Amino acid sequence: MGRRYWLLLTAFLASSFGTWIYRLALPLLVYDLTGSALGTGLVYVMEYLPYLALGMVGGVLADRLDRRRLLVAGDLLSGAITVLLAGLVAAGVTTTWPLYAVAFLLACVDPLYQPAFRSIVPALVPVERLPQANARLHVGEHAVNMIGPVAGGAIVVGLGYQAAVYVDAATFLVSALLIWFVRTAPQPAGARGRLVADVREGLRFLLRGDRVVLTTALYALACNFGVWLLLAGLVYYLSSYHGFTPGQIGVVYAFQGAGAVLGAWLGSRLIRRVAPVRVVCWAIAAGGLSMLALVVARGPVAIGLAWMGQFAAAGTSIVATVTVRQLLVPDHLLGRVIGTARTIAFLSIPLASVATGVFESRSRDAYALMAVAGVSWLVIAAAVARSPLRRVRLAELRPERAAGSGRPAASPPPDPG
Repeated sequence: MGRRYWLLLTAFLASSFGTWIYRLALPLLVYDLTGSALGTGLVYVMEYLPYLALGMVGGVLADRLDRRRLLVAGDLLSGAITVLLAGLVAAGVTTTWPLYAVAFLLACVDPLYQPAFRSIVPALVPVERLPQANARLHVGEHAVNMIGPVAGGAIVVGLGYQAAVYVDAATFLVSALLIWFVRTAPQPAGARGRLVADVREGLRFLLRGDRVVLTTALYALACNFGVWLLLAGLVYYLSSYHGFTPGQIGVVYAFQGAGAVLGAWLGSRLIRRVAPVRVVCWAIAAGGLSMLALVVARGPVAIGLAWMGQFAAAGTSIVATVTVRQLLVPDHLLGRVIGTARTIAFLSIPLASVATGVFESRSRDAYALMAVAGVSWLVIAAAVARSPLRRVRLAELRPERAAGSGRPAASPPPDPG
């Protein structure tokens, strides 16, 4: 893959380690303060609302600015905001609104950061190795997820919430330092226009161009709503229904990470041999069945294994989806199209998080939500099977992408279609 890719991957692992600690510590802190499913779910609303306003802006920045410098600035800003959160914890905050405010600020960085991160990857690896590069990023992120939640639970129990948040801040600084040494070729500057015009250009490609990329955004939107009906209330469910300790909750999250690693490994291999529509459909259907298994699962191991299946399915689909997008979209539009697609995909997460909190507060029936989520993924799998994704053949996309990027195309592996 080359030194530059490995530096980027190491930086990604460092920040991911801290992020998963934060994602465990903050909902637990809010739950300790409120004991409320809705209050805990609002943490995720604050984390994903910024995508609605800033996802497209992040795409423009990724196409108009130096992507490496943008990533370094994002990591430094995230580190500073996380230190602010640690200060609130140290001050003994007793109300939730300051925590929601800081969570919102930290979340504002991600939609500006991710389009640049996803867009820089194709510039660092040969086009024929793009599936493996995406898979390794996904594997790395969720391999850390196996360690991060367990370590986060131990830190929260042993040292408190403040120490956990400081660890998160340190990982952002490490990530910024590593990315600074990722040297890239000068980025071709497109015509610099108004923000609205730049956003419109990305939207035009997504809505009027090849409908495959729009299809990937729409099924991701639907899948996110289904799975976040469960994820938004997971900490509350494990704490309230089962009385799990932070360490036991960390074990469940670790199973999720193991599943995502398995899914990325499967996705990188299947996408080179099987038509993308089949990979995505099989994966989404398997994820639906895994969520239905949660209805009867009891205990950290059984619940963790069900989540492992769901995250393996999601990981397989994500690797296939990201690879198709990177190969279909021209480089000068890649940041904007990825940013817009992610905005569409994340629209449903705040809605699902609020819906979960309201439903749980009124009915206290998490198992009904599990059934709805599982069935919804089975329906989505059937819809994807009949979508424009059917006509995509990865072997036909690779030579076009290589020609557009100036890199030679390798002979593609057989694709049975």
